[in-house]
Amino acid sequence: MAGGVEVRRAPLGGAQQFEWWKLLTGSCNAITVSYRPDPPIPHRHAVAVLRDLVAAHEALRTTFRLDDAGSPVQVVHAAAEPAVRFCDDDSDAARDAFRRALAEPPFTAADTELVRFGVVRSGGRAVELLVVVSHAVFDGHSERLVLTGLAAACRAVPADPAGRDRPDTGTAGADADPPPAGAVRPGGHQPADSALDERSGELVPGREAAERFWRDEVRRIPARLFVPLRPDVLQRYGASYRSATLPAALVLAARRHRTSPAVVYSALVHALLAIMSGAPSTVVRDHFGGRTGREREVVGCYHCILPTTVDVSDRPTVGTLIERLRLRMLRVQSRYRLGQLTLREILATEERRRGVAFASGTTVNFDHGPELTELQRRDDRELTGLLATAGELELGMGRNETRIDREGFDSYLMTTVESGAMWVLASFNGMVFDPAQMRALLAGPERILRTHLDGPDLTLDQVAARLGADIGDPVRADLRPGEEPADARVDGDPGRPALAALRGAVARFNGLDDADPRHCYLAAGGRLLLVPAVLDRLAADGWSGLVPDDFATPQPLTRLAGRLRRVG
Repeated sequence: MAGGVEVRRAPLGGAQQFEWWKLLTGSCNAITVSYRPDPPIPHRHAVAVLRDLVAAHEALRTTFRLDDAGSPVQVVHAAAEPAVRFCDDDSDAARDAFRRALAEPPFTAADTELVRFGVVRSGGRAVELLVVVSHAVFDGHSERLVLTGLAAACRAVPADPAGRDRPDTGTAGADADPPPAGAVRPGGHQPADSALDERSGELVPGREAAERFWRDEVRRIPARLFVPLRPDVLQRYGASYRSATLPAALVLAARRHRTSPAVVYSALVHALLAIMSGAPSTVVRDHFGGRTGREREVVGCYHCILPTTVDVSDRPTVGTLIERLRLRMLRVQSRYRLGQLTLREILATEERRRGVAFASGTTVNFDHGPELTELQRRDDRELTGLLATAGELELGMGRNETRIDREGFDSYLMTTVESGAMWVLASFNGMVFDPAQMRALLAGPERILRTHLDGPDLTLDQVAARLGADIGDPVRADLRPGEEPADARVDGDPGRPALAALRGAVARFNGLDDADPRHCYLAAGGRLLLVPAVLDRLAADGWSGLVPDDFATPQPLTRLAGRLRRVG
């Protein structure tokens, strides 16, 4: 489908850059949209629904490539018949296996399609429609847009009064045939339009203002809140927490402070990080929607992850912290329109100035979905009643793989409200947090909110005293025997041909007379957007051994050249 005729191309949108970068190493996530029509529809109509979906949204037929100058571009292809996979077993086990198969293997930048389609059939009728899309062209808000579109399209399928099977296909059909390919045309704004506006259109002033803001803001960001037990090691713990109280408590606190549940939740994470670290300021990397008014109904990748720093040196009360963070997040959110790789370059400049690298630290991904919106419509009395009757429902935690950590990962907290309860799906680094601290980050927001809503506005020190031993355990888990992570990339002595090849590729694509080997890639004048072109040039010359993230580090070119190896 996506390998068809090229319709147009555009630069990468600022928000796309981060996910595109992860596509280069196969670490970009995919989002699965699942819709079950009620009643089920003829499977050929389900294919027509998916075809119209592709025609309407350019993001679903977009791929990436490098132009002649080595810059990445997004390429929009003409709408065509989608390649749809089918599953004729609608048991739960078969559906789960089918979903997993659609999501594997991970999408990469070399793929000619960044979306996969599936239909689960029963008796010739479609009982579930599946759309798996790379995060580089699709975000969480887009998932809700597509679900709404699928529901409307499936409801519009004409009824089949006879309910008979068509002999030519062996599938149940309706009297009316589905519309031909191309009947639906894209309309309105599309992601490529946003990217062009960022480059040379009406969004340029906002992008330039954001870049100025972040060049100043990085001076305030703490490099790291915690000293890990083992540097450069990620001992991953996966955790899940489910609470029926937390959603109502967040809504009530948000009303009190005239802000959003997302701000309240992030403020509580800041509070716990401040208590655990004792740092004078805290930082959480928050997800922001990143859309203008006319982009609100556009399917694409617009979300951005930005560091929000807040001063806690005066050990404020919880209420003061919420108010303080509300203002800080409004300021940060107003400056979201910048390239995510540009932000990384700005951070790298500050790293070189300080002589210390920024850790990725803790990230919060707060999903404000329809169920939370519905909860916000209820009055205070009903919400308060939920606090009295509900509570923690489930907590699970277990150790997973151990590997090298080059990003300074502390934790990742993703929240969503489903079936009247809030789910927190989390990852933790056991080299940073002990199990008690992990539990505090999961269950602590609910405990703090209960006190905040019912009693006095406690300071951070008073919160710490109330939590007591629940907020940390002096016993730390080290690596198990034989669990030492291995790093296969060993620096060697860069030979003259390897260093010359690297310097030549860096200089060529970045328009430099030469690349000083004593400097790192960025300090030498390199741009992260051009790293894939540099790697492609090295591969064409017979060199391998480097990955994109190597070029974002402060390591000099001589050290990077020491990792290059002749191919073949």
